[in-house]
Amino acid sequence: MPTVGHPSALSPQLPTIELTLPEGWVAEPGGDALFRVSHGRGGDLAPQLAAYIHTSHEASTADLVDDLVVEAESHDEGESDPTFAVDLDGREWTGLNVSWIEDGEPVYLVHLLTAVAVGEVTQLVRLTGRIAGPDSERDYDEVQDVLETARVTPARGDGA
Repeated sequence: MPTVGHPSALSPQLPTIELTLPEGWVAEPGGDALFRVSHGRGGDLAPQLAAYIHTSHEASTADLVDDLVVEAESHDEGESDPTFAVDLDGREWTGLNVSWIEDGEPVYLVHLLTAVAVGEVTQLVRLTGRIAGPDSERDYDEVQDVLETARVTPARGDGA
């Protein structure tokens, strides 16, 4: 009878993901994310950032972008901007901004995506910033500044 586990060739060790936080930001329990941080002022409208890993044989950042666009457009007045490329610390990222209306307020998500090939699979790293409420413009700039500090270091070996 076969045994499965982690790490393995199909479930490799996760890369190291780091962000440098400005004063006033705090780490929170990750929930469905690897980690989550938010502005310490609290509340539902405080800006947040979360990191996710999507592992697949065949998926690409373009596939993940398509999924994120469909998700955004399923919301009231959901829309997406064209993707953009950004180089952070020598790593190429794909950026995507999406928005919608929730409870009468605009919600903006800023996604940064990069692929890490490891063993038999690709790990798609997704960093997502969420901005909402009356301070959206100021908060967007702060979230963008934090995202620009992103550093990803692939795990060593293929996890086999």
